[in-house]
Amino acid sequence: MSYSYWRTERLILDAVDRRILRRASLSDRIASALGDTDVVVVAAFCAIGLLASLTAMLMLPGEFAQALQQLP
Repeated sequence: MSYSYWRTERLILDAVDRRILRRASLSDRIASALGDTDVVVVAAFCAIGLLASLTAMLMLPGEFAQALQQLP
């Protein structure tokens, strides 16, 4: 039995959830980008580095001041 093209297309469209067909808003795109695992890993790595450098600067303020003065 052969179906015509419009019947096949209708069967496919009826099976799709309507939420999939709607356009993504800006907030949906931002949430999707921020929820990406690569972004989370990079942000966590940067936060750890920032906290480590701030801790070192607060624990050893004299050595950091001297190192900054020696920079050209």
